[in-house]
Amino acid sequence: MRRRNLLIGVAPLAMSVLLAACDKAPEAQLQPNPKSWNLPIMTAPMGAPIEHTTVGSVVSDQRVDIASRLSGYIREIQVQEGDRVQRGQVLARLDAADVEGGIRQAAAAHGAAQAALRDAQTDLDRFERLFERGGVSDNEMRKVRLKFDAAREALNQARAGLDTALAQRAYAEISSPVDGLVVARLKRVGDLAVPGVPLLTVESGRDLLFETFVAESRIAAIETGQAARVSLDSLPAPLSGRVTRVVPSGDPVSRRYQVKIALPETPGLMPGMFGRAVFTLGESPAPVVPRRALTERGGLTGVFVVDGEGLARFRWLRTGREWPDRVEVSAGLAADERFVAAVEPALREGDRVIPAEAAQ
Repeated sequence: MRRRNLLIGVAPLAMSVLLAACDKAPEAQLQPNPKSWNLPIMTAPMGAPIEHTTVGSVVSDQRVDIASRLSGYIREIQVQEGDRVQRGQVLARLDAADVEGGIRQAAAAHGAAQAALRDAQTDLDRFERLFERGGVSDNEMRKVRLKFDAAREALNQARAGLDTALAQRAYAEISSPVDGLVVARLKRVGDLAVPGVPLLTVESGRDLLFETFVAESRIAAIETGQAARVSLDSLPAPLSGRVTRVVPSGDPVSRRYQVKIALPETPGLMPGMFGRAVFTLGESPAPVVPRRALTERGGLTGVFVVDGEGLARFRWLRTGREWPDRVEVSAGLAADERFVAAVEPALREGDRVIPAEAAQ
């Protein structure tokens, strides 16, 4: 019974010794004699950029739906999808039989009006001579002059009708208003062209924009003229763009607002490319450490903080956003704390760190 009580009394003591041993850091248990290192030391800079990323596509600022001003059957379409066209180039022709008939009719009306005016001019000249001799009355002279004026106005009207008919002939040939690329062919030869219904769609290869949509919570921080970085999957390097338009009316369903970013002229840049736009909305107060300062100890990622005595102390960090050469620290490091800027794999807890600048 006494032996059992003795074992019960020793068990808590042994357990406490074991727990105390477990609480010690692995490096503290295995730490050999401390070493001295000449390493760069720094304090974490503040002000990491707050960025907002959205997806979108490259669009042309000049996308033109080309339609006919006449009604008529399409006789010829000279381009296909993917063809490059020049401003003024003929893209399609319509059957102009009705137009030519209208021109002939207008020309005939114009000729009749000219003949009527010549006849009225002859009558006016004859009656004016008779009126000077008193051979006709004032009332008869007034009627002759009125007939001449009516004939002259009829000629003007016929001339305007002929000009309009001749203009319709030009509309039978449909030309491109811009330099660009044919991206859609909506009609075929033999189809009926109707005013206002597009036949072709042409996109200008110049003045390309990146069109994206920004959430309601972020749109207030984006304004015209603001810089933006655009990364396209088809191009090796990001492009430096600038916000050119912010549409102040959002989609009532998605609560997003349209933003367009002007892109520089770049080889290989084409409408329709998918990518991402990154907007800088401000700065975060969280510190930022270089990637080369991070190390892993016991499955935890952190840095070696240098205390007031110049000794290295491993500090676990909670990280946030990441960049190619730096990492944002969410917790674990104060702004005024010094840490090893470029860690050595052999650096251990308790080693003395001499700033590299001081060693030089």
